[in-house]
Amino acid sequence: MIIVLIRHGHKGSTPISNPELTEKGHEQSLALAEIVQQGRLPKPTHCWFSDKIRTQQTLSEVIVRNSPVTFEKPELSTRHHTETSTVFRQRVQNFLTSIEQRSNANEVHFICTHYDWIEEALTLINSDKNLNSFEYSGWSPAQFLVFEVSDGTWKVGQKGVA
Repeated sequence: MIIVLIRHGHKGSTPISNPELTEKGHEQSLALAEIVQQGRLPKPTHCWFSDKIRTQQTLSEVIVRNSPVTFEKPELSTRHHTETSTVFRQRVQNFLTSIEQRSNANEVHFICTHYDWIEEALTLINSDKNLNSFEYSGWSPAQFLVFEVSDGTWKVGQKGVA
């Protein structure tokens, strides 16, 4: 199974609770779709995004061009201000575990989420690389990291930005 972990594109500032992508963010969405069309990223069979509009907008062109199965998952959302760090960490772990258990080698999952979620996930993923190193910190908007997941190990592949 292949997993492409993606931070949403550049977001605006309104509405405050759920901002949409900016013009730059929409350009990043188009660029991500082009990278897939060019074969530089695999075509997704599944697209997962949080309940925030910017994550769905980031994947919108990929979804239109590839018709994968799509899922809106609140579990992929940012840490809520009333959520403890322990509860947030468990939510991220639960999602990662559910994806790992799918274990279909032919599936390609695009997961579009938020910086804080990715930061937490990188501390939990059982990887062949040290995902807590400087190399994997500081995710910019529309940055992605490709993993090949097999037998519970997430092998790091390509890293890039749309």
